[in-house]
Amino acid sequence: ILNVRWFAVLMISTFLCAGSAAAQSAHVDLVLPAPSELATQPPTVRTIKVLSAGRTAELIRNGFPARLHYKLERWAAGTFVNDVKATSEWEFIVQYDPLAKTYKLIRATPQNAVIIGEYTDLIDVDAKLAEPYPAAISLPRIGEKSYYALTLNVEAMSLSDLDEVQRWLRGELRPAVRGRRNPGTAVSSGVRTLVVRLLGGERIEYQASTGVFKP
Repeated sequence: ILNVRWFAVLMISTFLCAGSAAAQSAHVDLVLPAPSELATQPPTVRTIKVLSAGRTAELIRNGFPARLHYKLERWAAGTFVNDVKATSEWEFIVQYDPLAKTYKLIRATPQNAVIIGEYTDLIDVDAKLAEPYPAAISLPRIGEKSYYALTLNVEAMSLSDLDEVQRWLRGELRPAVRGRRNPGTAVSSGVRTLVVRLLGGERIEYQASTGVFKP
């Protein structure tokens, strides 16, 4: 009996360590273009294994789509004070279809929402998110000392939020990635937060920044 108990403890410890390792490997990369292109090309964003962190994958499989909300800022690096000069926000949404057994990846910007693709495995969605994504943000002037800072928040969505996404895709309203949501969203957002917390879900935040550069 003692050996069985030790085996159970070992298995639980191994599971927890594996989960912790997956969470630690999840991150976002913010990469500057080549020095000669700093005034003409935006930075690129790579999202690494965030769908495997925490309980995100489990929540997706159980009917709660994941919302990946990105906020990129361009800062002017001054001698005494740094100022935000530009901001860009966008989202990726991951939804599981239990009938088709596929994962749908949607990208939403202030201009539109588009379906990027459908995948049979969540690993394939992670791989797509890991591809370099060029952020749409205004660029610094030549000679202006700057740096970029990125924040990514990953959280589960409710079915009410998903209905809003479907309306985006049908063109009935613009994506609300900057907080311009319809009147019912504030209520549905509160309900979503409560339900997700009851299920043990969490909001996971990732950050990345570049060093100071001058085009």
